[in-house]
Amino acid sequence: MTLIFWVSLTVLIYIYIGYPLLVWICARVWGRLPQRSSILPLVSLVIPAYNEALYIEGKLRNSLNLDYPKDRLEVVVASDGSTDETEAIVKRFRPFGVRLVSMVQNIGKSAMLNRVMGFLSGEIVVFSDASTELAANAIRFLMRSFADPKVGCVSGKYHLKQVKDLRSQGEGLYWRYETFIKEQESRLHSILGAHGACYAIRKRLFQPLENASINDDYLIPMRIVAQGYRAVYEPEAMAWEEESTSMEGEFSRRRRIAAGNCQQIVALRSLLSLRHGWVVFCFFSHKVLRSFAPVFLGILILSSFGLPNPWRFLSLAFQSLFYASAWVGYYCQKRGYPVKWLSPSLYFCLGNLATLAGLIRYFLGRKRLIWERAR
Repeated sequence: MTLIFWVSLTVLIYIYIGYPLLVWICARVWGRLPQRSSILPLVSLVIPAYNEALYIEGKLRNSLNLDYPKDRLEVVVASDGSTDETEAIVKRFRPFGVRLVSMVQNIGKSAMLNRVMGFLSGEIVVFSDASTELAANAIRFLMRSFADPKVGCVSGKYHLKQVKDLRSQGEGLYWRYETFIKEQESRLHSILGAHGACYAIRKRLFQPLENASINDDYLIPMRIVAQGYRAVYEPEAMAWEEESTSMEGEFSRRRRIAAGNCQQIVALRSLLSLRHGWVVFCFFSHKVLRSFAPVFLGILILSSFGLPNPWRFLSLAFQSLFYASAWVGYYCQKRGYPVKWLSPSLYFCLGNLATLAGLIRYFLGRKRLIWERAR
């Protein structure tokens, strides 16, 4: 039990501290930035939408005001069988050049993206969520990395527009942490997946998704990486997320992502081949091990009971205090009294609990293909 405890602890330290430090060192020694220059290829801006009446008008106004030549940019809303006023609002923007590609029924985001790609005329396809606001120069910054012929995907930088509560404060901390890792992975070779809020790909490198695919903004970039191209991070291409979901909504979102992570590990297992070089190191450390972190956390608790004193007392006391702080943070949040310093433990536990639920969901074979907005 002592050996199991120390192995689990070592793996967890590596996942959350060791890997970020190691990838930073490797990026500084062996990494390189992509070639960048100002280019203006023909771009298709795709806005996937399912019942986005609350956001779509603001999104289209933002898209039409982007600082990119109008004759080099087409704006396409891909509606996945929306049943609200989304499509009616989009039709009002047709005189301004906005195109609507509408599915007759809700077929799922992956199936919808497969279909809409055939309607696009751009050499580069930019995907952006309906609830996301792009900086005016975001597309220009995304395009400059495509001057490097080895770059197949470019991801922008995600920001929370407003931080109102304990959960969103924790999410802001989480994204700063993830942003640091993405910057290092990008410099070393490739990021693992992109921000659905804002990312771009070479259209010719797109590979159709299976209808049961969950995290399209991960699978699309990684299949491009598997073809031998780079997926890089462009922090100057900024996107702001306008919505802030509840903790329950965030839990559901991350549970679905976690189930998708298991799906992706299986689908992209070829990336574990040594012929992919640095991608193997990043994929195994950041995706495979991180996906099973909740399992190691559970093993850590159980194996603590088998430790000799005083290690048993210290281990159980520390873990109990940490999880109790997350519960207190949740209790305060639910009653409208958020405590800022409790946000890291709350968001860490929320994320890992959702990941565990996602693992269970995946291995039980539960799949939901239709597209639903987080609450």
